[in-house]
Amino acid sequence: MVKKYIIQFIFVAFASPIFAQQAPPAINIEGFVYERNAKGVLAPLPGAHVFCVEDQRGTISDNLGAFVLKATSEFPTSLVASFVGYESDTVEVKKEGTVKFILQAKTLLEVNLMDRRKTNAKSLLQVNNVEWISSEELQKAACCSLSESFETNPSVDVSFTDALTGAKQIQMLGLDGVYAQVLFENKPFLRGLSASYGLSFLPGVWIESIQVSKGTGSVVNGFESLSGQINVELYKPQTAPALMWNTYLNSMGMLENNFVASPLLEGDWQTVLLGHYSYLGQEVDNNKDGFVEDPQIKRLSLLNRWDYVGFDNRHITFGMRYLSEEKLGGQYNTDNPRTELIEFKNPYEVRLQTEQLEIHSKTGFIFDKPGTSLALISTFRLHDQKTFFGSSHYKGVQESSYLNAIYQSNFGDDSKTYKAGLTYYGDHYQEGLKLRQLSEKIFNRKDHILGVFGELQYKAGARFCGTLGMRADHSKDLGMWYSPRLHLRYNPLENAVVRASVGKAYRQANVFSENISYFFSSRTLEMPDASLAAEEAWNYGVNFTYNTHIYGKETALNIDFYQTDFNSQVVVDLEESSRIKIYNLKGRSLSNSLQLDASIEPYEGWELKYAHKWNETKTTYGSETGYKAVPFVPKYRSMAQVSYVPWQNKWDVNITVQNVGPSRVPEDNSEGNRIPSYWSPKFQLVSAQYTKRFKKLEWYLGVENLLNYVQENPIRNARNPFSEGFDAAMIWGPTHGRKWYTGIRFRINKEKEEL
Repeated sequence: MVKKYIIQFIFVAFASPIFAQQAPPAINIEGFVYERNAKGVLAPLPGAHVFCVEDQRGTISDNLGAFVLKATSEFPTSLVASFVGYESDTVEVKKEGTVKFILQAKTLLEVNLMDRRKTNAKSLLQVNNVEWISSEELQKAACCSLSESFETNPSVDVSFTDALTGAKQIQMLGLDGVYAQVLFENKPFLRGLSASYGLSFLPGVWIESIQVSKGTGSVVNGFESLSGQINVELYKPQTAPALMWNTYLNSMGMLENNFVASPLLEGDWQTVLLGHYSYLGQEVDNNKDGFVEDPQIKRLSLLNRWDYVGFDNRHITFGMRYLSEEKLGGQYNTDNPRTELIEFKNPYEVRLQTEQLEIHSKTGFIFDKPGTSLALISTFRLHDQKTFFGSSHYKGVQESSYLNAIYQSNFGDDSKTYKAGLTYYGDHYQEGLKLRQLSEKIFNRKDHILGVFGELQYKAGARFCGTLGMRADHSKDLGMWYSPRLHLRYNPLENAVVRASVGKAYRQANVFSENISYFFSSRTLEMPDASLAAEEAWNYGVNFTYNTHIYGKETALNIDFYQTDFNSQVVVDLEESSRIKIYNLKGRSLSNSLQLDASIEPYEGWELKYAHKWNETKTTYGSETGYKAVPFVPKYRSMAQVSYVPWQNKWDVNITVQNVGPSRVPEDNSEGNRIPSYWSPKFQLVSAQYTKRFKKLEWYLGVENLLNYVQENPIRNARNPFSEGFDAAMIWGPTHGRKWYTGIRFRINKEKEEL
């Protein structure tokens, strides 16, 4: 109750001056700064200096290249954009609106001299704590899918879910990845039945950039986001190359081919086609436990999107995405190996079949009043998943629709802007789980959630900005959900920022699909017949970022702390080796996460990054006396990365070292002698990659897990998979040893490019 009144007081104290103060007369100029890189592609240019010639007022472009400048002069006025190593550009602005700068690199004796663009960055101007990750940053590692896109990022942790399917999961702020809201261009992506394996559904080559936001995000994007938001931007018709092809092969035999094609069309329609196909047909059992490390796989994924640009004040885009995936893993017989993906001859096999079809659209309207627009967003999805493991199976079908209408405008000038809108979620789930020696459990659910939201942003000069948001959502079965959120930003110095946030979020768990890997065991399921309550949590966070220059090179320091405190949670109890119990929280549950990271460029072409993170995640299992650390969450993680790119940019090398601390592992009774819960050992992971660039071609060679560290006996009682004690999901470390890979990227840019 005390917390409730404190939050209400903060909201009132923040909102009062918004309506009491009037900003001084000024003109508002919004715009973007882009660079044309060495490949001829337009890309956002963060950190560019934009100033007004008449009154010398200026600002800096953020990590998306966007800027907002408030000047005291009158129209027309002259605006200048500049960046080290680029030709400055000057435009005359005659009225309020959007301005676009495209800066060209300076040339001298036919040699391009430019300040190398950062491949990831944190803005000092955004009110949310957001990190921008570019496609160039993703290319520093074997980024085959979204699940592998965070190998060089300390904010998001990556680990395996089990020892049978090769699937990877993420953790954020010490919590499982299901508590992070994963979006595809601000539309729900990793939601519902795709939570367990959906990270592999988006190929890394398709990704143009990723924005990682810690803490509760904007209410515009929904009621979820308990620990953060991850928004993925794919190539669009305006930014995609004419043709890009990527071929990848690793030492396990995995072969992947990806392409992006965007032909120049006459008229007002623009399109891009993205494709992916991966295949692994051989079986590899390096640890000789009778189970393959990676399942056989066939995956096909296609995405086609269209943009209509025939209107000056309107934007229309729509597209369709299709995925078909088959996996076959588990035990195998070396005397009679499987030759086809569909054969089932061995004692314990795991077969996964997934099909997903999605249609999405977005229509934007821009009105005459500066900063005023309306967006209509929709997504329709069909997801069909079948998983067969041993003598058990899981089948699930999800039919979903999502509609979001967002209206944005301001109160007189851009110092007070607001967003308001309506959201609809419609989900129909049909799930069935059949475990060994148990009858099939059928779980059907229809959700209809209607929400209304409002968000107000206030800027007090260049140093202070705050966003106050509230949304109310009504669930047919679970009633009303209220999600207040507040984000504050203060710049004590021009190159430093302090942020604070507090917010509430909700989530409805899909317990079967989200925990499917725990059923790859001999555990029995205990779950109440009554419906599980929705998960509800408060998130609090503070962040400090400081950018400076040492010997003329950019250096960044970042510190943040976040706490997630659950009021309601669905607890997955693995404390007894023979059972998995799922029930509503009966005590306290929270997660604390503290992270320090820094980057420095000591010499030309060199970049050093270091990060260290401490996690404390605890949940009550059973009664209050069961308050203990959540399994498989490391106490700490650290990451060090060294990158070198010579000034000619003809090659580069990247080395990443991760130190993963101990995590709690549930009890082990696989050998008949009960071993109580214990802490895993710490370990190190080393990865490296070398890239050689030619005119239109790149060749890369890399290695993962260079030290060849693997978890000993990752599958409990692997020789007797149908007996007590078998468990393939107690994973705290790598299940794969050293893995080499190589690949080729081929790219042809468009002859003319527009943004």
